[in-house]
Parts: sequence; C-alpha cells; structure tokens
Amino acid sequence: MRHDLNVTSMDNSQGSADHEEDRSLDGFVEKHLSLLELERQEEVEQNAKLQEKYSVKELQSKGLCITKLVLDCAHTGLYGRTVCKFRSCHHGAPLPSHGFSNGDIVGVVVASDAAREVICSGVVSSVAPANITLAFDEGRDTLDADDGRVFNLLKLANDVTYRRLKRTLEKLRKTREIRYSNLIEILFGTVSPTEAPISASQKPIEFSNKALDESQQEAVAFSLRQKELAIIHGPPGTGKTTTLVEVILQCSKQGSKVLVCAPSNVAVDNLVERLLCTSLKVVRLGHPARLLPAIARHSLDAILARSDDFAIIGDIRKEIDELMSSSSKSKAKDKGYQMRGKLSELRKELKDRERRAIGRILASADVVLSTLTTASDDGPLKNLPEGHFQVAVIDECSQALEVACWMALLRAPKCILAGDHLQLPPTIVSEAAAKGGLEVTLMERALRLHGEAVVRMLVTQYRMHELIMRWSSDRLYGGRLLAHASVAAHLLRDLPGVEDNDDTALPLLLIDTAGCGMVELDTPDDESKGNEGEADLVAIHVERLVSSGVPASEIAVISPYNLQVELIRLRLSAQHPGLEIRSVDGFQGREKEAVVMSFVRSNDTGTVGFLAEDRRINVAVTRARRHLAVVCDSTTMSRHDFLKSLVDYIGNEGEVRSAREYTSDLELCSSTLRPSSLREKEVNKPANKPKSKSRQQPSQSIQNVHGVMPRQASKQNGTQHSQKTVEKPTEPSPWEAVVKGFADSAEKQQSLPSSLTAYERRIVHEVGLLLHH
Repeated sequence: MRHDLNVTSMDNSQGSADHEEDRSLDGFVEKHLSLLELERQEEVEQNAKLQEKYSVKELQSKGLCITKLVLDCAHTGLYGRTVCKFRSCHHGAPLPSHGFSNGDIVGVVVASDAAREVICSGVVSSVAPANITLAFDEGRDTLDADDGRVFNLLKLANDVTYRRLKRTLEKLRKTREIRYSNLIEILFGTVSPTEAPISASQKPIEFSNKALDESQQEAVAFSLRQKELAIIHGPPGTGKTTTLVEVILQCSKQGSKVLVCAPSNVAVDNLVERLLCTSLKVVRLGHPARLLPAIARHSLDAILARSDDFAIIGDIRKEIDELMSSSSKSKAKDKGYQMRGKLSELRKELKDRERRAIGRILASADVVLSTLTTASDDGPLKNLPEGHFQVAVIDECSQALEVACWMALLRAPKCILAGDHLQLPPTIVSEAAAKGGLEVTLMERALRLHGEAVVRMLVTQYRMHELIMRWSSDRLYGGRLLAHASVAAHLLRDLPGVEDNDDTALPLLLIDTAGCGMVELDTPDDESKGNEGEADLVAIHVERLVSSGVPASEIAVISPYNLQVELIRLRLSAQHPGLEIRSVDGFQGREKEAVVMSFVRSNDTGTVGFLAEDRRINVAVTRARRHLAVVCDSTTMSRHDFLKSLVDYIGNEGEVRSAREYTSDLELCSSTLRPSSLREKEVNKPANKPKSKSRQQPSQSIQNVHGVMPRQASKQNGTQHSQKTVEKPTEPSPWEAVVKGFADSAEKQQSLPSSLTAYERRIVHEVGLLLHH
C-alpha cells in the first residue's frame, strides 16, 4: 500500500526563516507570544468598534447580543462558581437567533442603561433554545432573580482563552527544562520519531470494528506502532472518526489512559457519542453542545451528581445558595460581613471536597474527553497527577491553533493527531498574526518536519458520488481517493420517493450566470458580498429538487459570504424550515444528499476575494453526497486557476446550464425583502456615487414578500415587481454558427478564444459531436 503524502498541496507561504524559527522551542514560544498578543489586541479593538458603531438592535442582528432577558434562577455549581440561567422576559418564548456558544465570555448589561455598562461578566456554560446559562467566578452580588430587572447579554473579547494559551507557552518552555520529553524534541525537529519494536511472539491486532477498510486498519496499526507521534490524515468522507474510535479502543486495550481533545464542543460530542457504543468508561469534561441524554449522562457534572460524594457536596452548595439569597436581601453591614466570612469558608470546603471527588472520577476513567482549552491547567485535569495519561489524541487538529494543542500534548508522552490540513484552518481575526504564522497548524508543521514517517492517509471515501469526489481527489489528494462501491454511483433519484428527472439524475450541475447581467451587489470592500440573481437561481433549483421529492432536510445551501446566506434565507427559510443555509465555515464536518453552492462573485475585474482560499472551496464541494449544483459566473471564476479547474471539471464531467435557461422561472420570482442592514445602506447611499457600467442592480423594492411567488398572484395584490436582468435566448449562440461554418469549410483547424464561458464551451462541444455524427 502507498503511504506517500502530497506535501506540496500545503500552504508554503511562510518563508524558510520562519520555519527555522519554529524549530527552536524558545523561538517558537517568543514568536507565538507576540502573535497571540496581536490576535488579542485585534479582537478587543474589533469588539470595541462594534459596540461603539452599532445599536443594541444591530448587535443582536449580528449575533453579538441577546436582548430582553431576565434572571430565571441561580445556584452554586462546580468549584463554587455561581451559575445563572437567563430566559426571555416573555416567559416561554425562545431566544432570538444569536452567535453565543459554550465558552464565550459574556457581559451582563442592564437593558435600560444607555451607556451599556457591563455590571459583571461570565462564561457561557450551556445554551438551550429558550435559555442561556452563565458561570461566574465571583458571587452574583449585582444580580437578583427577584428584582425584576431586564438584562442584555453582550459577547466580549475572550481574555480567558488568551491567558490559558500564554500560560501553556510558558509551561512548554519550562517543561523541557524540568524533564526531557522525546515528543517535544520530535515536534521541534531535533529528534526523529521512532516505532516500537515488534517481537516475534506479538499477536496481530484484533480489531473491534470488523468493517474497517485496508487503509483504516493500516492507520490504526501505524498509530499503535509509533512510540511518540502518529498522524491520521482523513480527507472528506473517509471515516476518520470511525478510525479514531478504533485507535482509542486499542490504546485502552494496551492499558493506556487516553486523553481525547478537539477544538470544538461539537467535535468532542461526536467522539463521545461513538465511544458510548463501546465498553470503555468515558468522562466528558465541560458542557456538551448537543443536548443528547446519553452524552449528558457522561459529563463530569452528571457523574459527580451520581457519586457517593455528592450528598455532602450538595448540602454545602445548598447552604451557600441560602446564604447568598439572604445576603442579597440583608441591609445590615455587620451581618453582611459575617455572611461573607461564612461563604468564604463554605466555598473553600466545597472546592476541597469537589477536587478529591473529581480526582477519583477522572482516575477511574479509561478515556477523558474535552475541548483543547478545557484541558488547561485551571480546568478539572489539575486534579490528576502528572503523567496520568499515556496517550493524547487530538481530533480536527488542522482546525486548531497549535498553541491550543500543546495544552493536551504536555499531558502525555505520545500523541495521535487526526485531521485534514487541506480543509479549513483555524479562524484568525488578525491578518498580521495570520501572516506571521499563527494560522500554521501543528499538523502542517509536523508534516513539514517528518513527512511520510509520521502519517497514514485514509483513501476510501464513503460519502460522495465518484464524479463529485474526483475533482478534489485529483487537485488536492494526489488522485488517491477511491469511492466505495456503495456510494460511487448513487444519485438523488435512488432515494425513496424521489422522481427520476433531469435534476435528480445529475451528480454535477453548473448554472452559469456569465453574460446574464447577474453582477454582485456593490458593497464596500470590507463588508460581506451578495448576489441577488444567484440567490434567485438557488431558490429555483432548491424548489425543483423539493418538488421532485428530495426532503428539504437533505439539502444544504452553502455560500462563502454571510450576506448571500441572508439573501437566500429570505427566499427559502419560511417555506422550508428544515433546509440548512449556511456559510462554508459553518458546514465543515457535515454532509447532505444535495448541496447547492452560490459563489457570489461576478464583476468586470475578475475579483474573487477569499474564494481564492483553496481549502474553503474544497470543504464546500465535498459536503455533497449525491448531487452538487454550483451557481457562479464562470468568467469571473476562471480568473483564478483553482476555481477555473472546478468550472472546467464540471463542464467536462457534469451538465452546464446558462442562467438564460431559467428566464421563465426568474420571471415568476417576486422581489424579496433585503436584510435590514442592506436596506439602510441603500437608503443612505449618495446619489452621485459613480458606478461601474457593468454593475446593473436588480431592483428590490418589495418589503413584505418572502420567497418565490407567481407573478400573477403578485399583480392581484396590486404590486408591480421588477424583472431580473436576464436576457432571453432569442437567438442561437454565435459560436454554434462558427462551429458549423468551420465544419462546412476546407479548413483543418479552428481556434477559439480562451474567454469562452463554460456554457459556450459546452455548446461548442455538443454542436461538434452532432456534426461529427
């Protein structure tokens, strides 16, 4: 079996000097301390600008604020922290759409305070549809569930994470001074990785999962053989999680205590769910992102609540809560001092008892799972002795900051990394920090240092139709991916209840807007992009798929731009609540039977913006199982080599349709409500702003219509709708005449310009085939 790695596909934008600096531990620490400070400053500045620039209502529309909440209840939680649950002031109402998630730092503001002064700040510990829970390190003296105040929650810059990352870097520097670590030396290139010797009496691995394919089995065996470092490279759909679960099982069989981490709560929960099907004793640190009872039962809090120690711990917490409640109502200073002294004693006793109980729970577990930042020294793992874990496993390593990975790596002499460095890297706010090397992941750096000696790649994929898979396989994975027989030819029409028609029989479709006047909206360079013509085409295609019997819940609409996501949601979400419409970044690690992509960019300069990030396009394309439809301007896309290769590939292997073919459908589209932020900009736009002659904006005047609606129906309501700027196909393509003229001539060769659109190239190809026959 081949194990060669396509290292050249990785981003090599950092210079050799930077690589040399990263190979020195002291240089690495100093460099990353500086980069983290750049990142922190940028996040603080951006947060301050947003708070200054936007109203509370605008901040809520951006997902940065939740308004009109009341304190529902409060109690004492783990480590004596005060845990407060907030709900809508309208009892039973769901929370508005927001961007808050576990671990976010949140400021509490009295809603009536125009100055928006933060009265206290806490960490999001759990999020539910109708409430959000925060944990506070200090007492909640400023909050009272009985005072009737209404609060707003503001997302703040996350100083807690930065402090943890900086402490980890300092610990990394000191660790090598205190004790020699082969793993550290290997990851800084001063020592080569080694394999454990295989004895003649050693038995072959008995795999728990008998369905593992050859490359998965080899990845498991390789991970067990390596003494210090192994990397499992899992391209889309290749069963990386399945393989990783087997690795964890085998490590436990060998007697190892295993720490499993990932950058996100969702990734951790996925592993917990899979490990629950095994016989392993599993403990999940932190708060699960997914409210599945099985996962919640294995959280540290839930296990602690079922333990023998909890009766005493619960009594102490109850006493603290009662004292807190009476303290907030008492106005006598002397009594207040006495209560605070008593509270201090109770909290100290609570922490001591919890520390011992948590230590016993974690020590008895086969596998402990957490996010990377929860594995820090100020988390529950501080209750375990040094050297407790023999193996650290990091899933989705390619999406994590390297510094965050060291929180887990410093806890074990061996690490197993899993991920795909050819998908999205970690999100970096500061451009300067990213360019300085903060976005270079541990997985990338380890591959640069040791290459094939530390990696095994999974090569059989179980998600995509072969034609959907082949483009990314050829462009990024050295042509090594193979579609399993169970998925290689599957189509939408094979699903129960789905019709067999021109749309459901296609694995690949390109809807080309080139030459159809569907230019992108003229928004400022520093703001998100949108394209209303493409949004209409996406809506039409989704409606066709649903009408053909494809469940809306099995369709995803993906766009790289948040503004386009909003435009498409306005057209489709009301009619199809189960339809997922997300940005590329929000869909990594997911899959759907059908994916419809809107690339948005259509301009006369060929500007593609961050579509030029190859890894982002790879993620978008590889989410589809049976059907991938791409809506784009092939002329604009073809100005970038990687995007052009995708357009050309679909032109050769799939079907290309011009947006002109949808003219009759587009004429039935009503104008659609724009996002409020876009409407306000349109109203405030200076009348004398010069426009590019190619930027014809389709009018969007209707304020009360969501989605696709027959034109006749709209006229009955007395409203006139503007037509989209799509030309009707009144005459054949001129290139058809050129090809026919060449066929009738005595010429042996005909040159055509490279500027032909994908649709025009398809016409030339089809006319040529007809004339040939």
